[in-house]
Amino acid sequence: MMNSNWFINSVSILAQNLGIILAILVFVSWGTLLTFASLKKILGPQFTNSEQAALALGGFPLPVLLFSVSLLALRLFLPAGLILAISLLIFVISSGLALRTVWKYISSGFVLPVFIFLFLIFIRLGFLANVVLPPYFDSAEHYRLVQSLIRMDQIALSLPYYHLGYHVIIAAFTWITNANPGQVMLLFGQIILAAIPLPVYFFINRTTHSNAAGWFGVTLVAFGWFMPAHAVNWGKYPALLSMLLIQFTLGAALTKKRWLVALSMAAAVLIHSRSVILLAIFGMAWILTAVPRRKYVLLATLTGAILGLTIVLINKNQFVGLVFEPYGIWVTLLAGLLAVSVFQSFPRQIAASLLAILLMLVGMFIPITSVLTLLDRPLVEMTLFLPLAFLGGLGSIRLPKVVLLLFVTIIIFHAWTAYSFSPSACCTLVSRDDTVALDWMNKHLPANARVVISGADMSLDAYGLPIFGTGADAGIWVRPLTGRLILVLPYSTDFAAQSTHDLLCLKKATHIYVGGLSRSFQPGIVNEKPAWYETIFFLPNARIIMTLGCE
Repeated sequence: MMNSNWFINSVSILAQNLGIILAILVFVSWGTLLTFASLKKILGPQFTNSEQAALALGGFPLPVLLFSVSLLALRLFLPAGLILAISLLIFVISSGLALRTVWKYISSGFVLPVFIFLFLIFIRLGFLANVVLPPYFDSAEHYRLVQSLIRMDQIALSLPYYHLGYHVIIAAFTWITNANPGQVMLLFGQIILAAIPLPVYFFINRTTHSNAAGWFGVTLVAFGWFMPAHAVNWGKYPALLSMLLIQFTLGAALTKKRWLVALSMAAAVLIHSRSVILLAIFGMAWILTAVPRRKYVLLATLTGAILGLTIVLINKNQFVGLVFEPYGIWVTLLAGLLAVSVFQSFPRQIAASLLAILLMLVGMFIPITSVLTLLDRPLVEMTLFLPLAFLGGLGSIRLPKVVLLLFVTIIIFHAWTAYSFSPSACCTLVSRDDTVALDWMNKHLPANARVVISGADMSLDAYGLPIFGTGADAGIWVRPLTGRLILVLPYSTDFAAQSTHDLLCLKKATHIYVGGLSRSFQPGIVNEKPAWYETIFFLPNARIIMTLGCE
């Protein structure tokens, strides 16, 4: 069975990382508690405890981000010991005040979302059983920027980066706990993933006033499709974290508290800049569907027809056609049919959801620079679950509870048998041999060494415009883990060619990193040109080669 080792893997990761996991949960619980208490203060009994607890899990990054920014700012002026004392004082006082506010509201309605959140965390932890460093090439840059914020030695270079909010949170937590940044990224990513389904309950329950429909929507997000879970294979940790605040911002809009919307939106954009585009799309979809009720059938039909045509055209595009791959036909079809069955009850909500899907898909074709489109395929791919789950949740309101429970069981069983809870081979760049090789490099290579690493071009937009030189194997971790300079060359580089050797000498490249992946450099280069290259470190899946003959 595909996930037969899931339980053992989750228990193993929990046991090995219990301290860090508990520390992250304290961080998350503190943010959730403050958000829940604030919502209670602001809204009173306007929303149920379950609704506010679910929404608060989406809003936990907001106080955590404010705290993290303050902590890093204080490091510029105060000694570490004093900052830790201030941080502990803030935690204790704010938690005490929040508990005083919410204590009388602690009920089954509050506890159930928290219990489901903890259950989903346990499920997601198994993903990390065989992961030694965060996957995908983006993670190496996230790691480097987190380190620069911790050291405060390259902060001027880090500030303009568009994922700054995420890096600030990870850096602050890592500095407080003295944990390994890579491990924090991995564990925090899975906990974010576990929180993402919960805010969906708020929107569906607020619209339908049905607890069962709300939890069905949560089931769709957590298990219905391969997204958002697959996004951790891509190292899309900032985007995943922003998904929580995107949902919280939309929830804040329902409360009609404009200052809360503005604050949440600013935090979401600080964590991931394209959040503003997604929020604009959801807002535009809602505004454009503000038509007389008699026109909703025409509007939904027209939107659906254009959406169908767009899907057909996208499927023919080799660069963005994969956007629908994580969305199994039968689950998506179920959500669509359920939505159609309740169109008369929720015409605007359904029309707005369809329009939001259409606008996201169209966003992949709108250029904003010579190399960027409004939205790229991975971001659209990992966001489509939101309107789809909302449609399915709305439609489930007319199902008998027995039938709804049957659907939930089938969806979870399908996820168990069809989706892997393990890392995808597409994006796992680092093996245990690589970690040994990287550690050896850090200890033995001279500080001024320049290492050649393997790269590949990648296209993520509808026009096939390539991202040049993305990391193709563990070599992408040379710079963040060892501090050595790197030179990225195509994985197909012919090192036996005189022109290549001349280039290495010109660029003062002293070493070559050879991983064990399909897009790593070919390891036989030493045998072809022993006068130019010498292997100085060897493992089956990792080699370090020294360049010769450049004197």
